[in-house]
Amino acid sequence: MDFETVKAWFTNHTNRQIRHRWLLALLGIVLLPFATIVGGLLIYGLLWAITHQSDNRGDGGIDVKCLWITLGIILVMFIINLLIPKKKEAEKYYHEDSDADDSLVGHYANRRKVQAKFFLWIILTGPRLLSWSIFSLKEISRLKKQDAHSCAALLWLLMNKRSKVPYDDIPRELDWLDIETTLAQLQHLSGVLFLKTPPAGISLTDDLRTAIRTGTPI
Repeated sequence: MDFETVKAWFTNHTNRQIRHRWLLALLGIVLLPFATIVGGLLIYGLLWAITHQSDNRGDGGIDVKCLWITLGIILVMFIINLLIPKKKEAEKYYHEDSDADDSLVGHYANRRKVQAKFFLWIILTGPRLLSWSIFSLKEISRLKKQDAHSCAALLWLLMNKRSKVPYDDIPRELDWLDIETTLAQLQHLSGVLFLKTPPAGISLTDDLRTAIRTGTPI
């Protein structure tokens, strides 16, 4: 397979990814105000319901305090969401309990858990949309910095080798290639296999080979 065909496919794939990330980033930015308002209204409503029962003055003082507390909570949520590692956050909110209690008390507790998670999901949608947009913009920057020529050259080599290419063999085939940088860039491409069994090397899935050969997206 000729090099220019591989490079054209990789360039088109990168451009599609950039366009996709721009759409995601813009979608997150557009939905961010609406999600933040909805989450803020839920927080305000909960605070108002808790505090209103003890407000016997009727001067609206509690309502103003609830508003300021709500704004403070929203600000803290955005800050915390940006600081929490996303992997740990996903484990925190989406981990399934395999030892669920089937008793009546257990069902009640599980129902309360579901309600709490649903409430958290709504109020955290705004901060997560911001993280979503930031991540998409970072991905756009990463994609634009890729060395298309080097990545395509390594893909071309792999396309012409049906079996695994050991890392030590790559410099003999492409002596000009910055192997470490190119491998780091290709690890984001679905279908590139980094094989650890001796001798460690790299290969491509059949789906990726077919996509490059036919010029279709993956």
